[in-house]
Amino acid sequence: MEEAPKIAPTDQPIYWNKKAPAPAAEAKAFWESLRHFYRTGEKPESKEEPKLCSALSHLLNEGANPYPFVLSSEEAQTSVELNENTPFYLLDHLIFANQKENRKSFKTQLSLLIDKINGLLGLSVERTEAEQLSQTYDFAGEMFAFEKMAQMMPSGSIGQVSKARMSRLKAVINTMEKGLDLFNGQNGILIVNKNFEKELRAKQLFREARMVTSEGDVFVQTQHLFRQEMGSFSELIKAYRIAELEVDGAYEEGLHDEYFEHFSWHRLLPEELSLFHSIVLIVNHGSVFDHLTSFSRLMASNQPIKVIVVNNELISKPTPHLGWEDASHQFRQELAALCIAHRNIYTLQSGLDDPAFLQAGLASLLKTTFPALCHLSVPRDGMLATGENTVLTYAGHAGRYFTRMIYDPGTVQQWGGRLDINSNCQPGKKWPLYTLTVHTSEKAEAKIDVAFTYADYKAMFPGKARELMTIPSAFYSEHLVPLADYVELSEAELYGKIPYVLVLDENRQLQRAAVPNVWVVSCQERLDYWTFLQEIGGVNRPGEATALAEPIAETTNGMAALEAKLKEEYQEKLERIKQEAVAKAAERIIAALLNDEELSPK
Repeated sequence: MEEAPKIAPTDQPIYWNKKAPAPAAEAKAFWESLRHFYRTGEKPESKEEPKLCSALSHLLNEGANPYPFVLSSEEAQTSVELNENTPFYLLDHLIFANQKENRKSFKTQLSLLIDKINGLLGLSVERTEAEQLSQTYDFAGEMFAFEKMAQMMPSGSIGQVSKARMSRLKAVINTMEKGLDLFNGQNGILIVNKNFEKELRAKQLFREARMVTSEGDVFVQTQHLFRQEMGSFSELIKAYRIAELEVDGAYEEGLHDEYFEHFSWHRLLPEELSLFHSIVLIVNHGSVFDHLTSFSRLMASNQPIKVIVVNNELISKPTPHLGWEDASHQFRQELAALCIAHRNIYTLQSGLDDPAFLQAGLASLLKTTFPALCHLSVPRDGMLATGENTVLTYAGHAGRYFTRMIYDPGTVQQWGGRLDINSNCQPGKKWPLYTLTVHTSEKAEAKIDVAFTYADYKAMFPGKARELMTIPSAFYSEHLVPLADYVELSEAELYGKIPYVLVLDENRQLQRAAVPNVWVVSCQERLDYWTFLQEIGGVNRPGEATALAEPIAETTNGMAALEAKLKEEYQEKLERIKQEAVAKAAERIIAALLNDEELSPK
């Protein structure tokens, strides 16, 4: 189990005391051991490291604690505290709110159609029509004038009804009444793997949705459940459409019978599809990659299923069966990138440090008619300790480890319009930049501009901080390079250089800590992924104007050169034609003169 992160206090000064340079022989020996550490991660046996933590973690607390977070509804307000169940409380609340909002108007229309079809069939009702309407629509009594609505209702049968039409109308009423009962009793379905259900304690977390426990491949089973539920819902919408046509007198058997015979959920309009109760699958991160093929099939099916993936990992871990160097050079599998590659999946990725962002993202996820995935970073095992609660998850996206994002395939298709990463810390920069204030003496202080990298994020964890090697100030040299600068250097510029990050010891003394090669590679991998997100999100496209101007300039110059060449060739050809014409004219004149001489008398 990973140790809880250590966050530097915000209200205590940081000290930085430099010592005189060490003798040359001592410095040479130290640097040899330092370079060995960089290559292998092995520190000298005699090297006893103090307890370290990132010197920058206290800079990440950029505002007041957003918890307790208040959820507002028509009935009441609920305060949500920060813990590992926070996102599920939000989800449960939003499932209910979304379905209530979506269905209010439709239930009214559905009930009206049922009564109108009953009127067409001439069925008697014991209660007066006004009483029936007021009881059916008790939630919207102020919105409707029931007496007027009753007057608009058909009072009896209209003309002779054929057996086929009678059968159709009765089937329509039966389907719509079942659908109305379903709407009044079900807000959503939650599917949870049996083992994961125990871990989540899901039955205690969710009250607004029906729980379904699954074993085996939950992605395959979720698709099977979707087909069952959507089949019933499609029948309801089909009945609703037929009822509208019948009430308007617009149903034509020769035209509509064939259409509705082959009616399926693929013909549903977006506004109809939005009425379908949410089917939400909740899995842990490992389950996705254990069943990657079936997960991909589920996402590619274009079925509006919502998948919540819970990720408890706080740092990247090397693959155990690979060699140390090989493991360090792997690229991390990114679930969000996999979803973006499908192009049709609404994708939300978030931690818990901004509940307003998470709530808005989950609300959109439930409303979208696209397949949807929410990738959640949910620290466990006491990682959300009081006093350090939001700093950890904030550091996760500040260090480009677990970035916030929303990918919405329904957004206007402009460059970078589908992917939004602007809620991340300083999204226009490769790494967030901060100013660190340190005391160099009792009266003097210095300002140091520093970048918060993935290595600084890792240094927040005591177990990872022990992998660093502190560098006494007596051995500082120009060969020490901040990690953020080191990863930008070319291969030729790396010779002899050692990357470092800033850490604090137990006495709040600022230290430079050397970073082993495996950390550098993981930082390069995180930076590469962040740059990838910036590119497809339309953020920071350096040289775009130049890149566009150069081809245009080349084209313009090329056209001018081609025009000049053509003009030159034309002039040459024209000159040749003139010369040939003159020569031919001269020949004719000479021939004519010769002919005249021959014909003239001697």
